Amino acid sequence: MKVTRIIKRYHNRKLYDTSSSTYVTLEDIAFLIKRGDEVQIFDNTTKEDITGQTLAQIIFEEEKKRKSFLPLGTLRNLIQTGGETIRELVQSEFTHVKSFVEEKVKPTIQNVQSIPVVQQELKNLKDRLETLEKKLKKKR
Repeated sequence: MKVTRIIKRYHNRKLYDTSSSTYVTLEDIAFLIKRGDEVQIFDNTTKEDITGQTLAQIIFEEEKKRKSFLPLGTLRNLIQTGGETIRELVQSEFTHVKSFVEEKVKPTIQNVQSIPVVQQELKNLKDRLETLEKKLKKKR
């Protein structure tokens, strides 16, 4: 079970990681998140959870560094929708990727599968898999 790291933001905007008892930067928080740590950020004075605001700030900083972190259309859409439809935006992007795979990649795979050498290799793999499954069933 992962432990959530609690980070406090003080009135001087400094961020303090209570787990490591050290001050951290936005880059440090981004690193923690990238490596899979759970992070929750609170305003030390109001006790308000400001995790979302801080993560948005990290995204903003990444955008400034990379110059092309998010497409302009995506940024415009976020502003137009007030950020309410980020989930919808992600779902839309997933739908686009899925459509691309179905439209472009799937036929290519089907074409490759029709090549006799590939067909034979697939048959060999299937036969080997069936043999392994039979051996596993015998061992049970």
